[in-house]
Amino acid sequence: MSRIRTAVSMYSLQDSYARGRLDLAGALRFVADAGAEGVELISDQMITATPHPTDETVAAWRSALDASGLVPVCNDVFVNSTLYANRTLRVREQAELLRHELDVSKRLGFDLVRLVSDTSAEVTEAVLPHAERIGVTMALEIHAGMSFQGTLTRQWVDMMRRAQSERLGLVIDLGIFCDRHPRVSTAYFTGLGLTPAVADKIDELYDRHGDTLRVFSDGSDHGMAFPEELTALFRGPVDAEYAFFSTGYERTPLDVLDEHAPYLRHVHGKFFEMLPDGTEYSIDYPAVLDRLHRIGYDGYVASEYEGNRFAPVDAPVDDQGQVRAHQRMLTAHPATHADGE
Repeated sequence: MSRIRTAVSMYSLQDSYARGRLDLAGALRFVADAGAEGVELISDQMITATPHPTDETVAAWRSALDASGLVPVCNDVFVNSTLYANRTLRVREQAELLRHELDVSKRLGFDLVRLVSDTSAEVTEAVLPHAERIGVTMALEIHAGMSFQGTLTRQWVDMMRRAQSERLGLVIDLGIFCDRHPRVSTAYFTGLGLTPAVADKIDELYDRHGDTLRVFSDGSDHGMAFPEELTALFRGPVDAEYAFFSTGYERTPLDVLDEHAPYLRHVHGKFFEMLPDGTEYSIDYPAVLDRLHRIGYDGYVASEYEGNRFAPVDAPVDDQGQVRAHQRMLTAHPATHADGE
């Protein structure tokens, strides 16, 4: 019987970490105390001198990890293909960087890395023999705003299906299953001068069409064409920026989970606002968890709090409270119990 396991992405705690409320060891202790079984790391964010950490830094991380009792689930890595102003890195250069990231992740204790959404299929395939040799799985993140319809994503998924390697897979970000546009985003932009009528129209378009990405997309990967019924309401640049940001959430049918079940390696439990009643404002978690359980997923769902980016200037960010609430919601669901009941 499959069982969904719980984890926390350290992305969720970036405010507590950056402002000194938690150090690295403290963040691990918090994750364990919140009830999670595993932890997801962004080594660029919290491991000193990454991607070239010293042996002492790695040893300190491994010691804190062991003390926490948490399972090292996934490390989020990046390939900086735009190091130079005059050109993009060549495939062999990107492949060298990615191979190094895999080696660092292995030193840190991870057998799974998340590749950011725009990672090239050609680069990944070039590194695949090394990943297979050292036992690290590379999983592409399917992220809202650049979900399955993006050219690079389609190329990567095609490569994955063709290669049929156990060391390739997908990380599904639950931001692709937003039933409602996050209201914390609206509140943040309202503080910057958002025109109320624009906020209302975005909500209307989201509800009417499923999401705004499918309404605004001009057919290219990143191009946008706003409809006249929306632009007529614009009163300043913040209105256009808010409209663009609204395409970072999608209402994708849950059937994509069934279609890609054999390749599902990890899930980002994206959330923007946990409510007092224990539900998430935008995402129907019971429905998502039910579907994951039905398809036999027995990996981790890692709490990934993204409401932190919408905190007003100088306002406190309750990232720890939000993560605790999200973990309570996950562990209350039958799919996270051993018998699924």
